[in-house]
Amino acid sequence: AGGKLYWTEAPGNIRRAKLNGRDIEDIASDLNSVGDIAISGNKIYWTEITDGNRGKIGRANLNGSNARTLATPLNGAHDIAIDAVAKNIYWTDSIGNIRRANLVGRFIKNVVSDLTLPRDLVLGSSGATTAAAPANSSLASSETPTPEATGLLSNYPNPFNPETWIPYQLAAPADVTLTIYAVNGEMVRRLELGHQAAGVYQSKSRAAYWDGRNALGEPVASGVYFYTLTAGEFSTTRKMLIRK
Repeated sequence: AGGKLYWTEAPGNIRRAKLNGRDIEDIASDLNSVGDIAISGNKIYWTEITDGNRGKIGRANLNGSNARTLATPLNGAHDIAIDAVAKNIYWTDSIGNIRRANLVGRFIKNVVSDLTLPRDLVLGSSGATTAAAPANSSLASSETPTPEATGLLSNYPNPFNPETWIPYQLAAPADVTLTIYAVNGEMVRRLELGHQAAGVYQSKSRAAYWDGRNALGEPVASGVYFYTLTAGEFSTTRKMLIRK
């Protein structure tokens, strides 16, 4: 990715170097037992096995900055693969499941169950920095054509209680962030959507999702809120209403 080779190293490190092996550097260290890594766009994802054979999924920029935990699934987390088009993470666990969540670690579900130690999870055949085809072919619909301009669309439903979907469109690939503000300008929640391919993100399976909670997981009060889409150099804001 970006002319770099990435690898895991015991006991809990992720490292990288140039393709000729020079300039070795740490990307993440002092992790638990790292199971596997995957790269999509300018992000690196990994699985960890924690105490009691529990597991979690982490993500960081390719240089190791902005590291965070996305999901803490039970029963371990081993191999990992990223579907950048459908915005999903897939992984294997310790009790015979292949599981899935979106790129911010929500909507965890079993995709395949009752397997015998599944390993070596692969999506498509494209390179690590190229978005793979959607894992679910039903997503390859009218939303796939590239729009002429990047834009932020109206959330739905609006008014809403307690959850809403926020659609947008990208004329070119970009790192996408959605930030929600109260009327006094205070930031309520930031949704890091990761590096997204050009296209229209409008259906519930592709649009940004907000559960009506702040960064502490607390339900927010009724009222007007603003949401700002940042995609590369593009930024714009719209208004929404929570009514309880």
